[in-house]
Amino acid sequence: MNEQTETTKNKKELVKEKIGKVAMKCFAKYGLDKTTLDDIAKEMGLNKASLYYYYKNKEDIFLEVAITEGQDFLKTLQAHVLEKKSTEARVLYYLVERINYYKNILNMNRVSAETLNRMLPRFFELFDAILKQEVEFLTRIIKEGVKKEEIHTTNPAKLASSLITVNDALKHHAEHKAILKNQDQIDYSQITEEMKLLVALIFKGLNK
Repeated sequence: MNEQTETTKNKKELVKEKIGKVAMKCFAKYGLDKTTLDDIAKEMGLNKASLYYYYKNKEDIFLEVAITEGQDFLKTLQAHVLEKKSTEARVLYYLVERINYYKNILNMNRVSAETLNRMLPRFFELFDAILKQEVEFLTRIIKEGVKKEEIHTTNPAKLASSLITVNDALKHHAEHKAILKNQDQIDYSQITEEMKLLVALIFKGLNK
């Protein structure tokens, strides 16, 4: 890649970053469904046609920013996890706060159930790489627990993957329930309590 191409790429990324910040302010103010590309373009001082050079629609802007912010959030969360003393407390804290992140970003930007349903396939596609990093992080946490003899498991990676899968399954259950009922907000309170119970039961078995 030559210097000119690199400079063009950097400029494009900077503009996209600015668009993302402006768009998220609009989403928080009006809600994702009611925000238009015209609203975002107006705040940017551009015309709507200019936005199409960077994004196909407002949902793409939301997803890209949400994934980027999610990566930053998870890095911060992982640092806080290490402050917890026991392996069970670390795992539980991570999984619960992970749910809280999605709750906050979806509800804060007033993402409707219908829009969420439309965005989910693209979200899964973008989130796949982050998911692998999450499993690797939890695997390290569980391995430390085994080393300290807090828990007993022969396959930390499999346990880590299963915990993330269960966490996602519960989260998706709450989301699809909201989609079917066409609710304005997604209630994650019940599945958060279910996650706490499951972690307690799993670790009770691992401690034997």
